[in-house]
Amino acid sequence: MTANRPDRAALVFAVLVAAVSVLASSAWGGITVTTSFSPAVIAVGGTSTLTVAIANDPPPGGTGSISFTDAYPVNLMNAAAPAASSNCGGTVTAAAGDTSLSFSGGSLSGKKVCTVSVVVTSSVAGSYVNSTGTVATTGAGNGVAATATLTVTSTSVAPSGFNAFETGTAAGSTTGVIRTKVAASAFGLDVVALKSSGTAVETAFAGDVKLELVDASAGASCGAYGLIRNLGTLGFTAADMGRKTLAGISEPNAWPNARIRMTYPATGAPTIVACSTDNFAIRPASFGSVTVSDATSATAGTARMLNNLAVSGGNVHKAGQPFQIDAIAYNAAGVATSNYAGSPTASLTACVLPATGCTPGTLATGTWSAAAGTVTTTGASYSEVGAFAMKLTDASFAAVDAADGSTAAERTIESAVLSVGRFVPDHFELTSASIPVFKTFNDTACATRSFTYSGQPFGYVALPEATITAKNAAGGTTVNYAGTLWKLEAMGTVQDYTAVSGGDPEIDLLLAPTVIESGSGVGTLTANVDDHIRFPRGNIPLAPFIADITLTMSIQDISENAVTGNGVIDTASPVVFSSIDFDDGNEIRFGQLVLSNAHGSELLNLPVPIETRFWNGAGFARNVADFCTELDAGDVSLGNWQRDLNNPETSDTLAGRFNAGRGNLRLSAPGAGNTGSVDLTVQLGAASQNWLQGLGSTGAYDKDPVARASFGLHRGSKPLIYLREMY
Repeated sequence: MTANRPDRAALVFAVLVAAVSVLASSAWGGITVTTSFSPAVIAVGGTSTLTVAIANDPPPGGTGSISFTDAYPVNLMNAAAPAASSNCGGTVTAAAGDTSLSFSGGSLSGKKVCTVSVVVTSSVAGSYVNSTGTVATTGAGNGVAATATLTVTSTSVAPSGFNAFETGTAAGSTTGVIRTKVAASAFGLDVVALKSSGTAVETAFAGDVKLELVDASAGASCGAYGLIRNLGTLGFTAADMGRKTLAGISEPNAWPNARIRMTYPATGAPTIVACSTDNFAIRPASFGSVTVSDATSATAGTARMLNNLAVSGGNVHKAGQPFQIDAIAYNAAGVATSNYAGSPTASLTACVLPATGCTPGTLATGTWSAAAGTVTTTGASYSEVGAFAMKLTDASFAAVDAADGSTAAERTIESAVLSVGRFVPDHFELTSASIPVFKTFNDTACATRSFTYSGQPFGYVALPEATITAKNAAGGTTVNYAGTLWKLEAMGTVQDYTAVSGGDPEIDLLLAPTVIESGSGVGTLTANVDDHIRFPRGNIPLAPFIADITLTMSIQDISENAVTGNGVIDTASPVVFSSIDFDDGNEIRFGQLVLSNAHGSELLNLPVPIETRFWNGAGFARNVADFCTELDAGDVSLGNWQRDLNNPETSDTLAGRFNAGRGNLRLSAPGAGNTGSVDLTVQLGAASQNWLQGLGSTGAYDKDPVARASFGLHRGSKPLIYLREMY
């Protein structure tokens, strides 16, 4: 009896073990196993991913080693590409075509979940209930086997619709975008069959789908869109799981708004006609054969190329005036995309001339026209002088893709960079920079001046000066017209004098003005300090009149006109100096100098009357306002010596300026016995004072005054009865 009684110590130990087991069971739950197929329904030959998930409700020390073997139901096997994987660690064994999945050596620490997966398939329709088998661990007990059902259908499941999008879109997606494509550059898209919900892929679909590239800008609905290109038939099999890639799509032309149209079935009466939810552009690859040209420097055309980068010579075009740009939109194969009719933007990439200090102008393209892939504008313009580099870009042709993730580079059509030139000012504008003043009597040394004689040249006390500004056609200053590009010279200047009365002034001396560049398209034009003009002295005396003279000045750049079509750069708005004042009186008088006969003793110096006269409207009268006329003895010649008077028994003196129109002319006494006469001539022509000549035999006022001086001839028995001299 005593021998058969349980040992007390052993009983106590067993109770303690049971207590510990109960305590452990209540303190942790061990591992939990679940399994699933995705998708849960496939067609015969299709694939599904079998996933076993192991969750740990951690015991002390973790799970230890995890292992299990999943033997599949009959006719279920690993796919040709099983893609077996685990994030539990350990080793997964699942060879292609095998009918089982085994896992060993995995582990979990802490409260975590890990998975083991493999792609499976079946060639026999049916419902397959799969069990993972017991999942064993060395530290957390065993997990109860988990089951999942995979349905394999023997016939295709009709979809409710289709969609197409980028091939790189995530698996399982039913929507996506189609980014911008390039004409004649192959691309691929994924086509998916949709369940009735429209949010899931119909993986059980198998069948042929007709695919078309359509113009979504032409037509009100998918079925009405214009056909661009038939892309053929895409055959879905069960293995495609409702998604298949259409590769090698290539469209040689350009389309700004295209879609993919999918029709099912591919033949016969369609039950589904669907278009890609995203529209997309097929753009030209680039712009090429870009030319910039004109007809003349101020008109657009194709006669002359504008590719001149030299600072002198060559074709030039006026800033702001229209020129022509032509470009061809090419596809990736270098063929013109005849469907392109966009409007490129001409982008200024660099300022080329002048070489230093170049200020970029504004480059505009105007309105484009298109024909067979060639775009043309005859309204392009550039606002500055010099040359520039440009490229054509079109970022709007693919505008339908602006919000679908297509990058700016993907959407933009560009040309290579090309240089364009040379541009010159359209015209010059001159503005007054001084108040010119004429010099009365042309003699500032004379203290009393109030008039100037007709025919007497006069110059300036203050010179006319104008500011030159180089302008474009819109009136903006072309600041690059400077340095080596500044071509204005004095020989291009035009000066025109006009008067209200007295006849238009005549040019007595007109020398080259001074042209100085100030920089930034600006300079100065100044009349020559030695310029002289005069009022014409005709054959009919004019009564005194007030001078009212206007000077108009303009300038041309004639340096470019040697090249046909360049022309000259002229002044659009000449500067006008109106009613130029005189510094000491602006009256003009028609004058002459009169020399009278004289007689006296041979023993005394003989004064000879000489005076200046002016036409007062009725006749000549002494010019009492003349305090400036000045002659010297060398201007008077003596000749025709008579009787006892011989050369040089007398000589003349002519001292100083005239006083109130009278001069001081004297002949020296010839001395006793030297009686006779001598003729005097004031050589006004030789003295360059021909404006004081008298009336000659031809009816012109071109005769120098003459007189006779007599010594000792009219005394005693030979009195002078009457003496008359004709002039």
